[in-house]
Amino acid sequence: MTHQDVALPLVARPPRPEGVAEEEWAENLSDPARYGGVAPDRSREAAGPVVDGELTHRFREILVQTGDLEWVEKTLAGLSQKALWRDEATGASITLVRFLKGSGIPSRHSHASNQFMFCLSGRYTYVPTDVTLTPGSFYWNPKGSLHGPTRAEEETVLLEIYDGPHYPTQPSWYTDPADAH
Repeated sequence: MTHQDVALPLVARPPRPEGVAEEEWAENLSDPARYGGVAPDRSREAAGPVVDGELTHRFREILVQTGDLEWVEKTLAGLSQKALWRDEATGASITLVRFLKGSGIPSRHSHASNQFMFCLSGRYTYVPTDVTLTPGSFYWNPKGSLHGPTRAEEETVLLEIYDGPHYPTQPSWYTDPADAH
């Protein structure tokens, strides 16, 4: 076998593993173009090595340097975000959220899906229960569970993941419906 640096068109998709039905394989492949957020916009395809004149595979790598992104303000004072990925069909998303010191969610609420948060920096407190996220904390708020209000004890950055839509209805603290997504 010889490796060559020959520019060939990308194969349609990686070869289907033995024992995996074509229908299952077709549903198993991700198409970054279907999703929202900055990550799919930065997706790229690269050809694998050419062996004996044939392209061996193709793959996608998506790298987002979050430090290069601008924080986007939401209509709730002191809250901004960097939207990384969103499945428009299901509402699932991955976002960096930043709360400035003293800001937070002003009232008790629930979500229409599971909410997961990982604290990257700061201190973020759920006031009624005194649960405080600090760097390295992982928090899971199960679908439908009432929680809040919250307060950032200092500037806080959280990695926030939803496995579906964020809210059953638009919360009163957002004046822009897009902020509830």
